[in-house]
Amino acid sequence: SILPVAPMIFLNAQASGTLPTNATLAGTNIAIPGGASNALVDASNLYVVGQQPQQIGGQTLFAGNLTAVNLSNNTASAPAAISDGAPGAVSRMLEADNNTLWIAMTKCNNGVRAATGQAYGCLTMVNISTPSAPTVTLLEPYLGDATGIAAVTGLNKIYTAEGGQVYIYSTTDGAALDNQFVTVTGT
Repeated sequence: SILPVAPMIFLNAQASGTLPTNATLAGTNIAIPGGASNALVDASNLYVVGQQPQQIGGQTLFAGNLTAVNLSNNTASAPAAISDGAPGAVSRMLEADNNTLWIAMTKCNNGVRAATGQAYGCLTMVNISTPSAPTVTLLEPYLGDATGIAAVTGLNKIYTAEGGQVYIYSTTDGAALDNQFVTVTGT
């Protein structure tokens, strides 16, 4: 829901503007398939991650979705399939070089793709050159929960923490880069 906050100015001992009402909020809802568990905003778009429930073999599993909301006209793109995750599970998002958005999910091994025998991983690279139709690359194989992610801007790479290990990926094509000189001490 779009929440108008401009009139909500609370100054000590002074009257403020009007508060948004339920009627105001009801007319400004934007449908996001799978709901919203994480979001990242840039200058013109809000990227929303959600998990769409599906019935598989008598149990409810979740499939990851990414929806881009254009902030100039408050319209949502069609959802794009990303790595699965559980609603409320930890996820990370960041923008990096080459117009890429990176999404790190946890609990992807409990999602629709794992349960149906499809290839899966917990990391997704999205080309956001055209936000209304993002190009998604699911990075496989499953290396464990993706719990951390950091961009190295200007060098076309990102570092991730997956399954307790550090991995390096190229932002140009999502290819894994040599990480033999990365040492992890502890967990």
